[in-house]
Amino acid sequence: MSSSGAEPSLTSAEQYLQSLTYGLIISTGILSIIVCSLRLYTRAFIVKVFGSDDIAVCVALVITQVFNGLGVAVVYYGEGQHFENVSPANRAIWLQLYYGAMCVYLYASLSVKISLLLFLRRIFVKAWMNWLTTGLMIFQVLFSISGSLVLAFQCNPARGAFDLSITDAKCYSQFKLYQITLYQAVLIFVADVVILIAPMVILCGLNMPTRKIIALMAIFGTGIIACIAPIVRFSTLDYLRYGTTDLTYDSASSLYWMAIEFNLGLVAGSLSSLRPLPFFRRFGSTTNSRYKVSTGDTPHELQNAKNSNARGSRKKNSFGMGTTILQDTLNESQERIVHVPKGERLPPHHRDI
Repeated sequence: MSSSGAEPSLTSAEQYLQSLTYGLIISTGILSIIVCSLRLYTRAFIVKVFGSDDIAVCVALVITQVFNGLGVAVVYYGEGQHFENVSPANRAIWLQLYYGAMCVYLYASLSVKISLLLFLRRIFVKAWMNWLTTGLMIFQVLFSISGSLVLAFQCNPARGAFDLSITDAKCYSQFKLYQITLYQAVLIFVADVVILIAPMVILCGLNMPTRKIIALMAIFGTGIIACIAPIVRFSTLDYLRYGTTDLTYDSASSLYWMAIEFNLGLVAGSLSSLRPLPFFRRFGSTTNSRYKVSTGDTPHELQNAKNSNARGSRKKNSFGMGTTILQDTLNESQERIVHVPKGERLPPHHRDI
């Protein structure tokens, strides 16, 4: 730093890393805002049914954007620069913001997971899916609260994690933080994989045109993009594993990969809800599909019968092996899928179809 007190100019590597971090956080954040806004508009004004998963998306979008805002502020105050090039005043602010992002990121992950799990519960009416999603939601809540507390109290006193004036604080070593964050990243990844695979199991067993199955799998399979982010983030934690004295520079990649994970998770969970929009309506739909409007959040379903004349007709309460019920509805804004094995009867609220 020069004697005049002016900060040194950034190197090309620092400029590139800051631009990359800004670009990825802002672009994925804007994408999630656009897609989620379209989803909420579709549900509220076209479908005119607003379910619990839509409310969860609103909450997740707010929390994710808070994390994005923290990320942008972290970059503004020094993330992507070498620590020695960050002014003492900016270091103090950066440490506070970085600490805040560490405490918030698990709640951002939690909010996205809850919105996805509630979405799956509404679309796939299966007993095992209800048990799976309920179990995952309980686990995610407990995991996120406990994990955030561990990070919030990584120092004794807790303020020592971001207040440089406290010189006698006892804190976790960087390797200990590496173990904690890696453990959390692995559990987040496992939950992502389960959420991705669960609907595929049902989709693979559907008795419906292959073209439509492929289209549905493509829609739900977009979640694989969000699953890739935590895998990549594993390698970005090496700065904690081996220790670093250049935290502002070495932690940048971990920050933007978290933003990618959360924002694309919201995008993936909202894409199928855009089908009632004119631009998306024909994607994955058969020529005989039509939208029916009802007043409840749990609409009646139409059987996907080979005979097109059977559309709208009433069916018996029990179905043969491999029978699938599929509905393209405006009030659901995506296919609601039920696989009914032989001898199994529909739940009471699905029998009048």
